[in-house]
Amino acid sequence: MEHQLLNGIAMRLMVLKGKRSLRQLERASKAPMQTNLALLKKILKQNRNTEYGRLHHFDEIRTLEDFRRSVPVSEYEDFAPYIERMKNGETDVLTASKLLGFSRTSGSSGVPKYIPATSASLTAYVNYTWTRALALGAEELRRQGKKYRPGRGVFLSPATNETLPNGMPCSNIAEIGAREYGFFYPFILTVPTRRLFDLHDGDYIYNIYRFALADEKATFIFSVFLSINVSQIAYLKNNWRVIVDDIEKGTISDSIRLKPEVRQALSARIRPMPARAAYLRAQFEQGFDETLFRRLWPDMTVICGIGNASFKSSANYVRSLCKGIAFDYSIYGASEGLVAACWRLNDADMQLLTDSCFYEFIPAGEDGSRTLTLDQLEAGQKYEILITTQAGLYRYHLKDVIEVRGFRGKCPLISFVYRKGQLFNVAGEKFSGEDARNTIEMFEQAHGVSVEHWLFYQDDSVMPNRYALAVESDADLPWDDCIDEIEEYMGRCNKRYSGQREKSFIGRLVVRRQQPGTHDAWAAHCIAQGASAAQIKPVHSLDNAQKREFFLSRLSDS
Repeated sequence: MEHQLLNGIAMRLMVLKGKRSLRQLERASKAPMQTNLALLKKILKQNRNTEYGRLHHFDEIRTLEDFRRSVPVSEYEDFAPYIERMKNGETDVLTASKLLGFSRTSGSSGVPKYIPATSASLTAYVNYTWTRALALGAEELRRQGKKYRPGRGVFLSPATNETLPNGMPCSNIAEIGAREYGFFYPFILTVPTRRLFDLHDGDYIYNIYRFALADEKATFIFSVFLSINVSQIAYLKNNWRVIVDDIEKGTISDSIRLKPEVRQALSARIRPMPARAAYLRAQFEQGFDETLFRRLWPDMTVICGIGNASFKSSANYVRSLCKGIAFDYSIYGASEGLVAACWRLNDADMQLLTDSCFYEFIPAGEDGSRTLTLDQLEAGQKYEILITTQAGLYRYHLKDVIEVRGFRGKCPLISFVYRKGQLFNVAGEKFSGEDARNTIEMFEQAHGVSVEHWLFYQDDSVMPNRYALAVESDADLPWDDCIDEIEEYMGRCNKRYSGQREKSFIGRLVVRRQQPGTHDAWAAHCIAQGASAAQIKPVHSLDNAQKREFFLSRLSDS
């Protein structure tokens, strides 16, 4: 009873915090440039006595022009030597703020990046992820005349719980957050302790669902990317009987891989729940249809996860099982910084977060000799982003291309389009990641199928060079007979592609089959190299040698 009371208090506090974040978004929409410039001034003032601040004369910067003259546009490699020293315990190097840890990513070239995290940079994630989503869900219930029930949430993304040799957390942003706010977790999440379920403890997906399904009052689901939901739903289809049997008996099956100490700790926190198990068994036997999630958790209010751009097909699949539950397309950002968040449910266009980073923009296609501020952006145009963060990155080139979808008040609403470098250019056609995604979506719609895993690459083994599409899919289609159709879609998405094909500057597309399990094997490979499972994105192009060797060696029909 006491735990339920604390759960209710904690969840209501989370919703109140989220409502403050929504009010901040609304205020920022009215004067975004002033908010963003004030943040830049604060960052420069706080870090003027760091080594980087002294080197670039932060104390002499008075205007935006001064800032641009004093501080160069930079990439990770420019900051890497400073970060290495910070990893070894040096302070006041890039930031004067206390470090909470490092968010480790696999890096676009396969070489790990270590991104500093501070209290201020973490706060942006706290304000604009869970709490914002919960507040939006509560508002939606109010509009429908329904009562908000403060149930806990299901967190699907795994943690890695790793540290540097000196004990500094070195994982992902969620795990760094768990170190700081984990004492709240048993009251707001279905995890039994302050730790998130760790990838390295064994069968973490079992752990998640073992406790989530036992909680009939769960009200939200959160994952970093909705592609995580897809793979876990596949797991649930194959393993729900084992999980439900364990819920009934208050056990953890011997078939589940767990470290002995983890099994012992979790076993101490469970009890037999025959009534709940009987209810769950009836729901699963009814089938995996559009009502599944609502049947499993009748109070489910909102599902939150990144589901635009590369993850659109994943979002569509998850939605097919969640009729009547609101969707929050979450955030857009990276380990380097949080850039934008959704300001309303069921809408993938995101509001730029002017209190998270300072932004500059390079018009897509330009050489970067000029940068724009957010008040100079135009709807319908595409831009690359530079961010100056609250964790020691200055004029950092994210290499992401976004499109301005419109404005909320004066604040841009943006959508991620593609990552610079994930672009094909055999003969001047500049076929982008966005073009590739749109092509596959058109094909899926035409055939009523889902192509689970796909990627394009340039095949330079023939002259003229051609595009190759590698697919790993259960869709039973005569792929070789679909080539002309796919090329037609490619031409619709990129007219220059059609023109260059007609001139025979580009050879005819070839479709190849990927060996089953290739993309899962890539994810496992990245995890083994130190990447967090929560940060692994779908591979749609072979943008470095490591990916090229891995995927091309696993073609089943080459």
